[in-house]
Amino acid sequence: MLIALLIVLGMMGLWIQVNYVKSSSFTGSPESNLRPYSRPNRPFHMPVRGKNWSLFQPLYDMEKSRLGPSLFTPAEEFLGTFSDRIEWLDKTYQNDELVIYRAQEMYLEMIKSSVTATVFNGAEKSVVPGHEKLPLRPFDLELRQRGGDWTYLGDTMVGWSRIDNVLELLRNVVKDDIPGDFIETGVWRGGCSVFARAALNVLGQKDRHTYVCDSFAGLPPGDRALDPKDKNWDVMHWYLAISDEIVAQNFQKYGLLDHNVIFAKGFFNETMPQIKNYHPKGRKFAVMRLDGDMYESTVDVLYNLYDKLSIGGYLIMDDWFGFPSKTACEDFFKVHGINPEIIAIDHLSAYWKKTEEVDIQFWRYEQNKFKEQ
Repeated sequence: MLIALLIVLGMMGLWIQVNYVKSSSFTGSPESNLRPYSRPNRPFHMPVRGKNWSLFQPLYDMEKSRLGPSLFTPAEEFLGTFSDRIEWLDKTYQNDELVIYRAQEMYLEMIKSSVTATVFNGAEKSVVPGHEKLPLRPFDLELRQRGGDWTYLGDTMVGWSRIDNVLELLRNVVKDDIPGDFIETGVWRGGCSVFARAALNVLGQKDRHTYVCDSFAGLPPGDRALDPKDKNWDVMHWYLAISDEIVAQNFQKYGLLDHNVIFAKGFFNETMPQIKNYHPKGRKFAVMRLDGDMYESTVDVLYNLYDKLSIGGYLIMDDWFGFPSKTACEDFFKVHGINPEIIAIDHLSAYWKKTEEVDIQFWRYEQNKFKEQ
């Protein structure tokens, strides 16, 4: 009798496991490969999808076969290996710097040189920025370091100054205990967000999320007519349109695709209101990095998310000097009566620190009235 009961219970358990997998509402999701009853680590219910947008975690919501291999082991393993090497070298060369800090610097420099493709030296090429495809040029290290060209093999167009700025500001918010996540709006191949995730892991910030936001289809056509300079950005589709699968593969490649990585797919007028809605109440952003070039892409982020940026947090504008995104920020400042100190990063980019709360005039966003009358 006891044996028969155990057999029945075993068969019931098997039936539950099989039906758990079959009942997954997301066909082909890697969740089906998890152990039965295990639950993904999600900050809110995901994936969520609309007609033209989606919020999801690639680790759970993409087929594992689509993510590709990890070419880099996790940061902890690198730090252990590098620390051992430094300790061995220090037996010969006297150095008073803490081993762990030097190991962290080695790891982050390795990631930086990889995402910017400077690690490849002569094997890398230079893409000439512009609306048309021009012949590739020989790689110029100095030009790449200052973000003066577009990469061929790399995963980010930002130069070393802008990469270093991300690290500096993340270190600042950790040191000053500023709460919140990291968000980048406009990620291209994802290299800057990859680097930010690497930095957060090295800094021990496993509880901070990384939001990776892009249309994954290039820039919008600018038909909202919010600024005269918003036209014709979409003609660079040939270079700027990178699929979400490629970006997820890049996180995976560097060993940095974990549950903290959240994708927001769609044009920002679709996704920013959804992030505003779904981002857990009371949770903040500590660093926001905007790389949308256009006026409309910038107001989409500012009006929906600026009130979620922590006091003491930072907003980075990748496209500041000579871009309509700068005009969008200046109009935002004027109508809200704020005057943050703008700090230049390089010839293109700048950032500021949020020092006061702002009562967002959201009616302006609803009515497309962004300029002071």
